[in-house]
Amino acid sequence: MDIDSSKCPVSLSRSQMSNEVYHGERNHRSRSWAHLVHRYGGRGQWLLEQGRKLVSMNSGLRIGSWFDAYWEARALGEDTSKLFVTPPAEVLASDGSKRGKAYQEWAKEQTGMIVTQDDIDLLMLMWDGVEKCESAVYYLHETSDTQRSVFWADKDGHKRKARFDGQTSQLVYDVKTTSSPWEVVHKSFIDYGYIWQAAWYTDGAYQIGYEPFRMPFIVVQTVPPYECRVFRMPTEMVEAARDQIASTLDAIRLRRETGEYLPADYGVEQEMVFPAWVWKKEVYGESAVAE
Repeated sequence: MDIDSSKCPVSLSRSQMSNEVYHGERNHRSRSWAHLVHRYGGRGQWLLEQGRKLVSMNSGLRIGSWFDAYWEARALGEDTSKLFVTPPAEVLASDGSKRGKAYQEWAKEQTGMIVTQDDIDLLMLMWDGVEKCESAVYYLHETSDTQRSVFWADKDGHKRKARFDGQTSQLVYDVKTTSSPWEVVHKSFIDYGYIWQAAWYTDGAYQIGYEPFRMPFIVVQTVPPYECRVFRMPTEMVEAARDQIASTLDAIRLRRETGEYLPADYGVEQEMVFPAWVWKKEVYGESAVAE
């Protein structure tokens, strides 16, 4: 699909644009793509532009996608009974694995997401955590739409896009799953660019008429105790993320224009840098760390 956002933002509902089409659109940059470049530099950008993946699907991502689908259906009041399917025992291999002709033929006929009963049990534990979280339930009931795609050109001419997990009359929000304890979940928000997302998605929301707001993240644990909490990012960190986004997008454009993807000192011998605690331990002995 050819999206022209040069003159005005383009906003498409989930019925007008599927997830697959959204992710396949390459003329606008997503927050996740840009953050990977920020994280891995020019070499990472080159790899991405060659069609290489820097993030592989894992069990955590699969659980997250299943939970997102369940949240969306519940938020919109849709029937969830056909959302997931579990393979009957007779189509599984003798060791219970999903392999063999019988399973492959059965899987081709399914329209729901294929999961195990253990997966279903996990999702229901997570949903129980959501239902006990007052603020999460509030956003669930206030949801007016999900999976809206927005395309725009920012003030510096960078073409950007966002797809909101959910929106209310006042704001857009995102749903996250985590295997981290609450006291260290901030590390995931830094590592995976979720603070960037707070800046990027609010920028996208402003393009379609929203007044300024602080974006909430509904976070659900995939491990015991399967709690749910709602977080907002500190304003100062979101503004710092905006500065990082601007400089990263400028660097992306410059590399593409010049064809130079590696820094000037790439390939030059370097002195390895060790943090102070390593010096204390390795050079001055273990006792220096204790002191």
